[in-house]
Amino acid sequence: MKRDETAQFKHDFLPLQPAMQRMAEHLLGSEEDAADVVQDCFVTLWEEREKLRRVVNREAWCIMLVKRRCVDLLRKRKPTVEIDERTMALAEEQSREDEERLRLAMQMVDRLPERQAQAVRLKHFDAADTDSIAAEMHINAGNVYTLLSRAYNSLKQMILEYENR
Repeated sequence: MKRDETAQFKHDFLPLQPAMQRMAEHLLGSEEDAADVVQDCFVTLWEEREKLRRVVNREAWCIMLVKRRCVDLLRKRKPTVEIDERTMALAEEQSREDEERLRLAMQMVDRLPERQAQAVRLKHFDAADTDSIAAEMHINAGNVYTLLSRAYNSLKQMILEYENR
């Protein structure tokens, strides 16, 4: 009985091992970790073999088991990032550049005609949708699109002028 059970298990599940391994490697990025996860899954499969007789799609069940084990493993790992002085300096420099770009963008928006500037501020600084902008400005949605289109064209021109200085 034990021999037939082992042979049936090998017949049913060993052909799924390459797919399980590929999935684990894809999720974990490590062949060794993937092999450990797949081995652990095979132990579970063996222990649950009685229940698995009722499973219709064994491959899908095995892949789902691998995914769950990989996610569990990834959750247990603590992400580590080495931050050195150079990285910190680059991050601070990027932050200053982002602040400068935002300041310039706000200055350019301020140079737009009042209604265009209002539409752009509502759309991009307040994250308002077209209907909300229309209600706020007491205009229809079509006029909102027109104001924004004109504003974008003006902003493009301002950016080109700024870059060509």
